Amino acid sequence: MGKAALIVVDVQRDFCEGGALAATDTLSLLEPLQKCIEAARRAKAAIIYTKDWHPKNHESFETQGGPWPVHCVAGSAGAELMPPLRAETGEVAIHKGVPGVGAGYSGFELTGLEDRLRELMVERVGVSGIAAEYCVRATAMDALRHGFEVTVLTDLIRAVKPSETAKVLEELRNAGAQMATAAQWLERL
Repeated sequence: MGKAALIVVDVQRDFCEGGALAATDTLSLLEPLQKCIEAARRAKAAIIYTKDWHPKNHESFETQGGPWPVHCVAGSAGAELMPPLRAETGEVAIHKGVPGVGAGYSGFELTGLEDRLRELMVERVGVSGIAAEYCVRATAMDALRHGFEVTVLTDLIRAVKPSETAKVLEELRNAGAQMATAAQWLERL
């Protein structure tokens, strides 16, 4: 088995309760996700954080005619990782949605993430984070397209609309992703 990476998708202040574009039930995600990150570190898995990092005039913002409220503006408090999460030395933080155009949902979109994973000799990824039906879905799909073995950590994702989660997981399963709890994934590291 090749090296594994844990991809933590967009667990940022603006996507958590009280943020500009909060997903559902995100505060319950933080403690189990932090425990998973710590266990993955002990197992020598690579830790990758993706973060929306938008310019103030991103085309997806309502102020620019897009569908979303202003969120995760580069350098703002809302764009920071939600405590207690924080990248440690040697861990990778990917900024996505940096150009003013394009959705920027996937951690692979114009970020160099594939190259970073290849440099780290990663073959398997566990995908966690926010939001299941947008950025988690897009990141997992692109990881599959790039030939990585993908496991979606079903207990460590949160959705904007939880009623969409089962449909998204079925789509990912049909595309070739595996589904597992964090504990099940960690056992295979």
